[in-house]
Amino acid sequence: MSPPFQVNIIEQCTISPPPDSTAPPSIKLPLTFLDIPWLLYPPHHTLHFFPKPPPKTTITTLLKHSLSLTLHHFHPLAGNLASPPPPAEPYIIYTKGDSISLNIAESNTTITHLSSDHPKPISNLHSLLPHLPLISMPRDIHVAHLIPLLSIQITIFNDSGYSIGLTTQHVTADERTLDKFMKHWACVCGSLSKKQDSFDAFSTRTTLSFDRRVIPNPNSLKTSFLKHWWDRSDLSVSIPPKHYYADNVMQSTFRITPSHINKIKQHILEQCKKINEDPPVHLSPYVSACAFIWICLLKVQKVQEPRDSKDGPVYLGFNAGGISRLGCEGEIPLSYFGNCIAFGRCMVMKSMLLGDYAIVFAAKSLGKEIKRLDGDVLGGADRWISDWEELDIRVLGSPKVDSYGLDFGWGKVQKVDKISSDNNNNNNNNNNNNGRVINVVSLSGSRDMKGGMEIGVVLSKEKMSVFSSVFNGGLMELA
Repeated sequence: MSPPFQVNIIEQCTISPPPDSTAPPSIKLPLTFLDIPWLLYPPHHTLHFFPKPPPKTTITTLLKHSLSLTLHHFHPLAGNLASPPPPAEPYIIYTKGDSISLNIAESNTTITHLSSDHPKPISNLHSLLPHLPLISMPRDIHVAHLIPLLSIQITIFNDSGYSIGLTTQHVTADERTLDKFMKHWACVCGSLSKKQDSFDAFSTRTTLSFDRRVIPNPNSLKTSFLKHWWDRSDLSVSIPPKHYYADNVMQSTFRITPSHINKIKQHILEQCKKINEDPPVHLSPYVSACAFIWICLLKVQKVQEPRDSKDGPVYLGFNAGGISRLGCEGEIPLSYFGNCIAFGRCMVMKSMLLGDYAIVFAAKSLGKEIKRLDGDVLGGADRWISDWEELDIRVLGSPKVDSYGLDFGWGKVQKVDKISSDNNNNNNNNNNNNGRVINVVSLSGSRDMKGGMEIGVVLSKEKMSVFSSVFNGGLMELA
């Protein structure tokens, strides 16, 4: 019998940009209207699993040194979120000497177990992630509280694999920016491990833009979003000090191949012809995959709650890239540091999503919303926060962000998991404030095949079994 799963922290330290860094001694970044909604959400978590590294002392020394060098370019990540009482606005501030916290840990399990696709307790995955402290901000205190933006944990497994876990305040940066950070860190570490200086050339190409003036503020959206923030009773950032998960809550990864995606698309078009419906105005691989997942999750609910026949709207929300949709081409540089994503929300009646042509209506709703965002990305933006409080399903990530090229010098990443803290399946209280059950799924590009997708799902053990049957059965029917 294998011993109980354990993760032990063996070292806690802080990492700053190099003392001789040419980074400015201080930088203050105001929040844009694209940053502020994330004040209301928990931190973002990402886990990267890597194969066997060199001896522990070598890996920790090189990862620490290369992280410090990387923070020279990404110095705001070592800073803090300052959240003063209203009417003062929250902002990001970096002062020379600021640092991020880094944990070095060991686990008695194998990386093969945790990086596999099969269901594993989400509590085990969260033990590989660092915490950010919980700091409340009472109204009667007139000094800004500083909340860390990033924390990292490196865990070494007993089969010598290792993981890098990031906990990040989403208000700091979107997935695109964090991907740049990870790729830069990996490039620097890989060069150091080979005793090369090739990362210098890479560094010169990593000049980030911190100019917040490139983000517009139409119709004073920033003021509207700040009001949502100020109306909170405690003004505390959503940083739970510790997560508690029911023992039966699992995370699993499902894969869709390019062939599957094409078959889903063709099935949708064939179904449209049968009922004389126009095809979706935008039927991309993303739309096809999301429509299929949406139906699978509804079928799980139907199996688990067969007596719940009440009809009503079902909402699915997703992030939409903003750099190509906001302003004219080139106005917002690809090197922009911060959040540049908009929100999309689709609605279909539950009865339609459980009917014979459910995937048609799911795809049409998704396609219509994406088409709308392409033409008017900020249409209805004043309702973003209130709309997202009514979601039934939330889709994280994008298959366009390729994290599987990461290599710190000892082999490419084997698995990337995105883990949400606001999934209501994570605890025994499965309802949010509006009585809805939120299912959070993540979408990312495939490790093994170009054009494929990986889908991260968090459900109770019983629901995961049903989802697996529905998901795999649905793909087999398309074969």
